[in-house]
Amino acid sequence: MNVAVCHLSEEELWDGLDRDAPDIHEHIRSCAACQNRARQFESTISTIRSVSTPQSPPLPERVGPYAIRRRLGEGGMGIVYEGEQQNPNRLVAVKVVRGGHHVDEYRLKLFQREVQTLARLKHAAIANIYEAGRDSTGQHYFTMELVRGRRLTDHVRDHDMQRRDRLRLFCKICDAINYAHQRGVIHRDLKPSNIIVDDDGNPKILDFGLARITDTDEGMAISRTGAGQLRGTLPYMSPEESRGATAESDVRSDIYSLGVVLFELLTDELPYDAGRTALHEAVRVICEEPPRKPSSIDRSLRGDLETIVLKALEKERGRRYQSAAALAEDVDRFLSDQPILARRASIIYRTSKLIARHRVIFSTLFAMSLVMIGAAIWVDRMTRRLNESTQDVVNLSELELAILQNHLAASRHEQGSLAKAEPQYVAAMLTFRRLGRNEPRRLGETLLGLGRLMIEREEAEGEARPDQLLDDAERYLEEAAAIFRGAGPDWIAHEVEALSLIKWIYTEYWDNPERLAEIEEELARAEARRIRANPQSAAAPP
Repeated sequence: MNVAVCHLSEEELWDGLDRDAPDIHEHIRSCAACQNRARQFESTISTIRSVSTPQSPPLPERVGPYAIRRRLGEGGMGIVYEGEQQNPNRLVAVKVVRGGHHVDEYRLKLFQREVQTLARLKHAAIANIYEAGRDSTGQHYFTMELVRGRRLTDHVRDHDMQRRDRLRLFCKICDAINYAHQRGVIHRDLKPSNIIVDDDGNPKILDFGLARITDTDEGMAISRTGAGQLRGTLPYMSPEESRGATAESDVRSDIYSLGVVLFELLTDELPYDAGRTALHEAVRVICEEPPRKPSSIDRSLRGDLETIVLKALEKERGRRYQSAAALAEDVDRFLSDQPILARRASIIYRTSKLIARHRVIFSTLFAMSLVMIGAAIWVDRMTRRLNESTQDVVNLSELELAILQNHLAASRHEQGSLAKAEPQYVAAMLTFRRLGRNEPRRLGETLLGLGRLMIEREEAEGEARPDQLLDDAERYLEEAAAIFRGAGPDWIAHEVEALSLIKWIYTEYWDNPERLAEIEEELARAEARRIRANPQSAAAPP
């Protein structure tokens, strides 16, 4: 193909090669000009890699007063050795900056900033710094506590840690990060490889090389220290960090990284598959697309834990947890069966948490209720056998049984046994319907209970049958509201409750503005009747 008729731009060619796109490779095979450009690209990349890839120097015998035993790890900015100190006699981690006494000013400033950062922090879950200096050869170094253990994700897998133990370990990590934040230090590179768990199960936060000291180095905030490093840490970077908006980075950027770590602790996966796509596409995904829901990987995570994780992973900083302490508090609330702060606590939700915290008491009360109900049913049956002579007596017995069934259904409902409560509600409802106008208010109470139960089933079963469940809930609640509307002033509060639940269904699930407006008008009229009947309730509606 002639160069003059090839309209493929440099950017398109580079992007296609980076994505390994089949159509670009097909084009290159038929285009001599692009073949030459592709070879030039590959040559340039090879040269850059050979120049930018740091070479590992030979193992030194000593760094300052420390005898070097072995290399522990290395990165683009420095190398970490295991060193032996004579006085006191102990093993330490010795970190030296690359470049020796020829180190450039930029690397030296980053190295010195890490020293300043560690000097601020004295916490059990943060490795302590011992000394910083420069040896006789001009080599800059600092020594710190030698941490032995496994990286976070390896530790929890190797020890087959259960979910609640993982969450307790995560709270310890949050406590250390909150301590650093309170002292003006933002880590900015939180990931499992920078969190080591020792043999006693205690975490240690490492590598503050990218940390930001908020009151001294606003101008030194560096996110993109090279494409290799960005690719390596990108899955744990907040949207503002990944797009290079370092001026927007604050403690909430660390909260996002903690959210990714929590996601991985709970699912053994990452919220985004950001490491297998082109860099610009990975950044776009993190900045624009919602993360995977943890429940899409493990359905048992649906509910409070999923809410906590997704709040930490909010793309807008203002919608995340505002501190690591707040994130840890919600995790601790989940562990102690208390309502978390990340979601609106409805009456049903608070009641379910109250029952969870006092299982023994409620189980005892439930057992006593069953005994009482069983005794009442037995008495009712005996009464029916003794009074089968007239239809009125039969109706009375059925009414008493329906009342007991409704009471049993309400008790089971309060205990969270939805599957057992529903048939009791239905049986009571059918009896009250058959008795006609004699018991309309009892029928209304049963229908209100059924409406609540259908809503709770939808919340428990998720997307299995939401339309059917919410249709049933609306039907029961509308009939209940109509019954209470004509039952007198003492029942207006029940009408308000039924209409409020219908409004909640349309607000949260169904897009029908016209119907929602009708419901809101009905609710307003009911509220007005309630206030007229009881003026003192105007300041504190039920």
